Amino acid sequence: MLRLFLPPEKLSSKQITITGDNARYLSLVMRVRPGDPLIIFDGLGYKYSCKILQCHKKEIVVEKISKAPYSVESPVSITLAQGIAKGDKMDFIIQKSTELGVRKIIPLITARTQIRHTDKIERWRKIASSASRQSGRDRIPEIDEPVDIREFLDSIAAPLAGGNTKGVKESEGGFGIIFSEEKKERHLKEVLSSLKDTKNITILIGPEGGFPMEEVTAAVEKGFTEASLGPRILRTETAPLAALCIIQYELGDMG
Repeated sequence: MLRLFLPPEKLSSKQITITGDNARYLSLVMRVRPGDPLIIFDGLGYKYSCKILQCHKKEIVVEKISKAPYSVESPVSITLAQGIAKGDKMDFIIQKSTELGVRKIIPLITARTQIRHTDKIERWRKIASSASRQSGRDRIPEIDEPVDIREFLDSIAAPLAGGNTKGVKESEGGFGIIFSEEKKERHLKEVLSSLKDTKNITILIGPEGGFPMEEVTAAVEKGFTEASLGPRILRTETAPLAALCIIQYELGDMG
C-alpha cells in the first residue's frame, strides 16, 4: 500500500491536491494511476484512506474516503543526540534510527567531530520522511539543526534522572544515557532494568573516536548515566542502532 505524509491543514477537504516532491514521487517513481489506493498520514495520529483521481507529474488529485486513528509509535520516546559522522554515515544513521522508532535526532558537534558545518539538514529530513513512509510509521522524527554539545547540555534546564537508577523519578527531560568505552562493566541492559516506567530517554552517541573524558564528565554533571554496549568497540553508525534495538526490546515495542 502506498503511503504519504501531508500536514493536517492540507487534509481538510474531500479532494486533496498533492504537489511538489510528493507528486513527483507518486507519478514518476511509483507510477500511480487513477483508481489506485493511497494512505496519507497527518503526523498527529490519524491516517486517511484515499483514492487517486487524477495523475500528473506536477499534481496528483485524490479523494479522501475515510479517516481513522492510527499509531505504530513506540511507548517510549527516544531522542538520539548523535555526534555528526563523516561521509554518508549520518544518512545511514538517520534512516535506520527512523525505522527503529526514534522520536528525535539532534546532530552534535563535539571535540572529535570532523564536520563542523553542514548543509545536509534538509537532505536528512527527507531521508527521515522516506524511512517513515517505508516503515509504516505515522510520525516523522524531528531532525534538529546541529548544535555544539556544550550548548546542548546547557539547554537542559533541570538535571536528568540519570545516575539514580533506584526508584527513578523522571525529571522534565526524562532519563539520559551517554555511551562510554570506559564503563564496560555497566551494560545498557542493567541500566534499563530499573526504568520500566520511563517514557522519555535521551541517548548520547559519540562520533568517530567517541567522547573525550571532559564531555563525558559534563554530561554526567547534567544527569546522564554512563553505559556500555558490551566488550566490543562499535562504529559510530553501529552504536545508535544497537542501543535503539536494546531500548525498544526492554522498554518499547520490539520482541
